Amino acid sequence: MDSKLDFSSCSNATKNITQPAQGNGHNQMQTNYTEIAKLISIAAAIVIVNSLVFCLYLKKKTLRTSSNYPLFSLAVCDFFAGFAIIPLFAILSFTPLIQSQGTRFYLGFLVTVLHNFVAFATVYHIVVLTGERYLAIKFPLKHRVLDQKSVEVVLSVVWISSLLVSFVPFTWINQIYPVWQPVSLKFTLGFAIFCLVFALVLPYIFLIYAFIDMFKGVYGGTRSGRRQKSSGFLRRTQSTRRQFAGERKCLAMFAIMASTFLICWLPWFVIFLLHQLPYDQSKMKVPAEVALLIRYMTSVVNPLLYTFLKRDFYQALKFVFNRRRQVSISLTYYSRRGTAQTDCNHLPAVSRGQQTSPEAALHVIEECESEF
Repeated sequence: MDSKLDFSSCSNATKNITQPAQGNGHNQMQTNYTEIAKLISIAAAIVIVNSLVFCLYLKKKTLRTSSNYPLFSLAVCDFFAGFAIIPLFAILSFTPLIQSQGTRFYLGFLVTVLHNFVAFATVYHIVVLTGERYLAIKFPLKHRVLDQKSVEVVLSVVWISSLLVSFVPFTWINQIYPVWQPVSLKFTLGFAIFCLVFALVLPYIFLIYAFIDMFKGVYGGTRSGRRQKSSGFLRRTQSTRRQFAGERKCLAMFAIMASTFLICWLPWFVIFLLHQLPYDQSKMKVPAEVALLIRYMTSVVNPLLYTFLKRDFYQALKFVFNRRRQVSISLTYYSRRGTAQTDCNHLPAVSRGQQTSPEAALHVIEECESEF
């Protein structure tokens, strides 16, 4: 079996790179610039978009709230995928830079582990975000008690547990390399089923329940507000309607995030599971390639959802760009003004004894004013 990694081998690194390359060594792997450009362009988009989230969060103090801190933490996770995981995968898969068979195996195994780490961290960040909104709508008094320290503790649990779970396959790595043993297949199959259940099925049961209950609360509150008749209550109802409109928009954002995650990550876990079964691996090469590209796009889509759907991030983005535009206009204005002033100073001077006609004076004034 060829030691070259491909898209599908990333989800099955335990098989595709453990056996030595056949042949006399003359069929050395060639650099695939097309695939590298494809991956690096996705990685660059991930880094740029998530860096925008960092800039907004760090520049605007109003964004540094307990409800936005999980968004910042998730942006860190997405940034890590674009900055480290994708470039490492591109080097292993499409370049001959790493020739050592052992080094290629351990790095390929690490890439698979890191992919699972990002999957666990991403889905449980979405669970935390949805849980925070659920408390805000269903239990507002308890939500007010939620402070920055509590959120930090929850996110620390998410990061640490995701790291520990994803690195579990290293406990049976000696059963895979340098000599592959059949017992390792049972471990890998069990871990694939565990990932499918705990990274997709159980979290999505909670997400669906939370979304349904929150939508019932939002729409039920809106209908009850409409029944209030007095003028004082009407003014209060208008404010309540605006509040519920914001909540519905926020709920829509999290629903889209959850759907995006399902579309991007479900194929990965299914293919990861199929690779552990006695199935024709050649038929999964194209689906695995498509699934891998789609799953990377979730790290681009998530920050865009924060920017365009969450009101405070959107307002901060507008403020930053409007401010830059005003600064640019001001610099252009003063630059033109300085040029015009210089041009006016270089206009022909009129001697004291020389009489200037009103038409000539008016022409000089208009020439200067046109520059301003």
